Amino acid sequence: MTIATSTTSALADKLLRHLELNREAPTLEYLHRIIREHQLRVPFETLTKITDYEPGLARGDFLPSMDEYIGRIVERGAGGLCWTLARGLHFLLDDLGFDASLMYMDPGHCCVRVEFPEGPYYADVGYSAPIFQAYPLFESFSLDTPREKFEYEVRDGGIFVTRNPGPTKQLDPSPRTIESLKPIIDGANDWSAGRSFLHNLAYSTYVDGVYTTLNNGLFRRYLASGVEATTVEPETVPGLLREVFGADPQLYVEAAAVHARYMPRTA
Repeated sequence: MTIATSTTSALADKLLRHLELNREAPTLEYLHRIIREHQLRVPFETLTKITDYEPGLARGDFLPSMDEYIGRIVERGAGGLCWTLARGLHFLLDDLGFDASLMYMDPGHCCVRVEFPEGPYYADVGYSAPIFQAYPLFESFSLDTPREKFEYEVRDGGIFVTRNPGPTKQLDPSPRTIESLKPIIDGANDWSAGRSFLHNLAYSTYVDGVYTTLNNGLFRRYLASGVEATTVEPETVPGLLREVFGADPQLYVEAAAVHARYMPRTA
């Protein structure tokens, strides 16, 4: 085993321990468990995207190193958006021996394609959606939760993913590399874009089985009985991040400082 391979496997094992999973042979059933535990334990959040902006701008690459990405998940309770989450899942699956590649949804989303003898599967941990397993890439399915309805439709004109509430996106099932997606990732780090995730100080994950979100001061719990919503003052957000989500409060403090520097320019 080379040093590079040893380092890669050590990082993958670090993420696996966080997911409370062991190394196993690359099977579909194992993939299902990886996706489920990832969805439950790794948040969908914009805080690290925002703090990655200035270092990314300086080096010309907005994605953090895999060491930093996994370290923040394990040690600080961070996660990411689709670009980092999909790249991280692909990294893990590749190290475990899965035949995996990235895919792109227009107008902006990254997910993973995994090959099996019975055909390719759609694997997605970066959609902040109720996806707890892999699904056959070319078969339709739908999911319904207290938070949303998620529809994956395979039609003559292509593969369309619709969220209610939310937009419709079209999946290109072609295997992609992270390098081929760099221009799109660069475009997703534009503060002047009207619907950029950079504008939102957001953190979302499951807390005691309930999908729980914090977005620009609005705290929501998606209970079976309905949505419970509370407004949170900025100065109390770091404490809430620690007490409710078990995450490092500095994730918010650091992101809010960057957010304050750039948002006035786009107002």
